Amino acid sequence: MDDLLLISKSEELQEFSSSLGFSKVFFVEDILLLEEKNNDLLAKKIRGGKNKKKIVICRPTSEEQLRFLFEKCTPDVVWGMERIHHSDSLHHLRGGLNQVLGPLAAKSNAVVAFSFSEVLNCNTRGSLLGRMRFNLKLCRKYKIKTLFCNLSNSKEEIRSKNDLEAWKRVLEKG
Repeated sequence: MDDLLLISKSEELQEFSSSLGFSKVFFVEDILLLEEKNNDLLAKKIRGGKNKKKIVICRPTSEEQLRFLFEKCTPDVVWGMERIHHSDSLHHLRGGLNQVLGPLAAKSNAVVAFSFSEVLNCNTRGSLLGRMRFNLKLCRKYKIKTLFCNLSNSKEEIRSKNDLEAWKRVLEKG
């Protein structure tokens, strides 16, 4: 299992990550993390990141931008869809992914990432986990590739491979 960390690469962190059970770890030097409101600028940055052979990770700011990512310029990984909407609807969860975007994501071979660091640093953990569970169900339904990773900014937030697999099983149970 691979992991993504938003920390500068060091020998100590590589050893620490391998002791936690990860076969390969990608650090911030290997990753291009994008969060941009302008779609044209975002597309240009995605192309530039892919030309530099970096893992392009996008965090969409709106549902329209998420659709743009799946239709026009697919990054390697999309994460943070759960934070697009500030509140849920009265009748359903608004997790970012829906029955329209699901087939588009599957067609574009996008990878949807779930970040454990986001759960750790969230004030409304219950609603975030509910949205993640909803998005995971849609990923399973439309056969979208998923990635459970740390995406942590500090060494203290890094969790082991077994912890991430347990978290995945908890999300899948719902």
